[in-house]
Amino acid sequence: MQLAFRPARAVLVSVAVLALARPASAQVVDFDTTHTLFYEAPTQTHMFVYSPGVNIAATPWEFLTVNAGWEADVVSGASVAIKAGPAYQANHMGADVVTTASVHDFRNSAIGGITLRKDAVSFSAGYNYSTEHDYRSNSFNVAARTETYEHDTQLEIDYAHNFDEVCNRVQDTLDTSPTLYHPLEDSTGCFTSNPLRTTDPIAIDSLQASWSQAWTPIFQTQLVGTLQVVSGFQSDPYRGVVIGQGVVAQENVPNLRIREAVALRANVFFRSLKAALRLSGRLYQDSWDITSGTGEAEFEKYIGAPFRISLRGRFYIQDGAIFWSDDYTGGAAPLGQKGAYWSGDRELSPFWSWSIGTRSVLTLTPSTGRILHIMTQLKLSGSFDVVTPYYSQYTLGGIPISDTQEYIGQLSLTALF
Repeated sequence: MQLAFRPARAVLVSVAVLALARPASAQVVDFDTTHTLFYEAPTQTHMFVYSPGVNIAATPWEFLTVNAGWEADVVSGASVAIKAGPAYQANHMGADVVTTASVHDFRNSAIGGITLRKDAVSFSAGYNYSTEHDYRSNSFNVAARTETYEHDTQLEIDYAHNFDEVCNRVQDTLDTSPTLYHPLEDSTGCFTSNPLRTTDPIAIDSLQASWSQAWTPIFQTQLVGTLQVVSGFQSDPYRGVVIGQGVVAQENVPNLRIREAVALRANVFFRSLKAALRLSGRLYQDSWDITSGTGEAEFEKYIGAPFRISLRGRFYIQDGAIFWSDDYTGGAAPLGQKGAYWSGDRELSPFWSWSIGTRSVLTLTPSTGRILHIMTQLKLSGSFDVVTPYYSQYTLGGIPISDTQEYIGQLSLTALF
């Protein structure tokens, strides 16, 4: 399950709220800590993730900012170890084709970066190193941004590259066909000299370009284009897929995936209401023949000077990968094998989802003096979202998933010194 999310981590983060960057001269030290809780409860599985993070940025001179941080994911729950479908289940009543495997993982990630500025131009570079029981990642990123037309226009380009490694099982040298590959039993012996373990490389290149425009003092837009190329082992090494009568093979997906996306965002501020409306739309397609669309809306209202609260919603829809099947033993479409690949990842199946959430922010900025004699500003924020996906083809043991729900809560604190 975790591997399905990993390529997405390399995607350059898009700006969620359209706003000009804070002047460097307004801050000396910026301390930020964020804590996120994720809980998912689909049929037969439960997944819980706690993600703490800390980041410190210092601006000793107006032209220079240096930042360092730490992030982590503490994962517990269960994942689907063997994926079969209704056709196989109908002929093997009582067979244990849907089992769950215990998942306990701990990802550590160290982050560092630097930003240089001169007039309206800035250059940034960063590095990230993260480790898990069965995954290692080294990545760097560079970015350049310029502002023109009295700072009303921002143009930015970002590039990132990942050098990743995933642990895998050493297959029998006589098993040259992926149909004979066995899933990885567990992470014991990964990244050691264990003769039963090996590593497979993953290279990820991500490019993003954005144009942010302030058309009026109350109306802004942003256009973002992204391109990502993922090359290497992208299957879940733990997951087995039933591809024939009595045949369970390790998940097998293409080693190359090219992703493209374009997003448009708009932000309008209503002065009489002291409120902002944010709208965004995103179109995505990739070389696995997945096409998706996303629409988001957020309404944020100021309640007094220091406090604001928002309500947001999101809708997402996608079709399935060209090789997706809910049952690779099921014969004709939409079941049955489609080509030389097979997967049990529900995120590669056709599905749609909607979510609703709320966010509140309290910003304390004293007119004179400092908070606790050291802080020029203190910001506290919290959010909570409920995500409900609907899978049109994915089943577990022939039973459609109908009660999946995801809960995401986040608390963060930002202090300026």
